[in-house]
Amino acid sequence: MNNLFEHSKRESAVDIVVNSIKQLLMERRLKPGDKLPTELEISEGLGVSRGSVREAMKILSAFGLVDIRVGNGTYVCESPENGLLDTFLFSFFMLNPNLENLYEFRCVLEADVLELILKHYEENYTERMALKESLKELEQLMDKAQAKPEELLQNDLEFHRLMGKATGNLLVERVYNFVIDFMEPSIKNTHKNQKGEYVYETHKKVLDIIETRDYEHVRDAVVVSVDTWSELQGKS
Repeated sequence: MNNLFEHSKRESAVDIVVNSIKQLLMERRLKPGDKLPTELEISEGLGVSRGSVREAMKILSAFGLVDIRVGNGTYVCESPENGLLDTFLFSFFMLNPNLENLYEFRCVLEADVLELILKHYEENYTERMALKESLKELEQLMDKAQAKPEELLQNDLEFHRLMGKATGNLLVERVYNFVIDFMEPSIKNTHKNQKGEYVYETHKKVLDIIETRDYEHVRDAVVVSVDTWSELQGKS
């Protein structure tokens, strides 16, 4: 890793370290699982104090980009950590999107998710079968005399997470899962005062689109699903 850590801009010492690491990650000169040089090597390479390097690593760790292993060094994380998603989630709360914003966002995102599922149809057999099982499970819950709203909610969330997985695109799956997590309270509202019948109909339409590979009606199915979610917000 010779000459990785050099800087040319006037920045705070901590920013120099943070931005250098980010740049190396974007350039793929640092990859998941790589061990970073020692504090001393980084501080000498960037001309900053070891204290600044230590503070920068704490920031990067909070964002889930590096894993500080006491006694063993610091590594680039091999999988996304909660820190980065928690920060993303906090930014969503700060934006405080209204129902109309969320409606439009879901329409755009879920249409893309569904089109990707169709694009990767030959590769996502396992996920498609799991979606069928999820719908069957919902049907069984509806037949129960006292199906709990929490059971219906978990089934609903799992259906969406399976959709994300079926896209065959890890980036889309991560973003979609995040959005579903953020919207969990509003999704929960759709299960109040009903036994899952509305959600069953929308999930069935989505599954029919997938099984028939009906690209032409993707957006129609998404609008029906999001309309149902939107309308039920006022009935909780």
